[in-house]
Amino acid sequence: MSPTPSTQGLDQEPADRPNARRGASAPVSGSVWTRPPRPTRRRLSLEAIVRAAVDLADAEGLDAITIRRVAAELNARPMSLYSFMDRKDDLIELMVDEILGEMVLGEPPKDWLAALHAIAAQTRAVGRRHPWLIAAIMQRPALGPNAVRHAEQSMAALAGLGLEREEARTLLIAVDAFTMGFGGLELAGHSMRQRDGLTESQWADSTGAYLDDLSRAGRAPHLAQLAEEPSDQAFATSLNWLLAGFAASHGKTIGEP
Repeated sequence: MSPTPSTQGLDQEPADRPNARRGASAPVSGSVWTRPPRPTRRRLSLEAIVRAAVDLADAEGLDAITIRRVAAELNARPMSLYSFMDRKDDLIELMVDEILGEMVLGEPPKDWLAALHAIAAQTRAVGRRHPWLIAAIMQRPALGPNAVRHAEQSMAALAGLGLEREEARTLLIAVDAFTMGFGGLELAGHSMRQRDGLTESQWADSTGAYLDDLSRAGRAPHLAQLAEEPSDQAFATSLNWLLAGFAASHGKTIGEP
């Protein structure tokens, strides 16, 4: 999982010390015992930093991630985070690998086709839980320990097919590209809803009405059905078509190991 956290950068100040240092410009009044306790900074660790960044990205998107903003979420000084990393890109790499751990299946099916379906479905589900993930992966290679575990699980699913390494790699690239592309289509509506503060039903109603108007006007009679977001069945069927093409090109019946 995440690298062993450093012990540097601790940024905590006791809350119960009567003479705890204050900023010189902060106005104070009354006895120290009658004033509200000062907020204390959390003891920092790499795990806590990455978790705070993931939670922030889940809530507000990848653009919200800055060292200063994550430090504020942790009630820490921005420079404290630099004890654990050199730049924001390092933090995003750590975030990606943390979430890639959620893609690793505990016990994938033995059948190669079922295994690839299960891995792809898990990848899609994780991408939906963390809508920023696809964009982050597209911007940098995934090289961390969980990325390796995820890739190894996919390669292991094909181990019994007797494929050359490059054939197996090409197939997995195709499956990953399909899965992330499908996920990207799903998340396009989510991103706009998040940006404009729309509920899922409000977004569906507005896009459906727009396409219905075009259809009734005869300008796009076949597009009204596209107002519906991609479904689980559409995902599974589309992936099966892709894998059926691979199976046919290698003389295999779909569904056979």
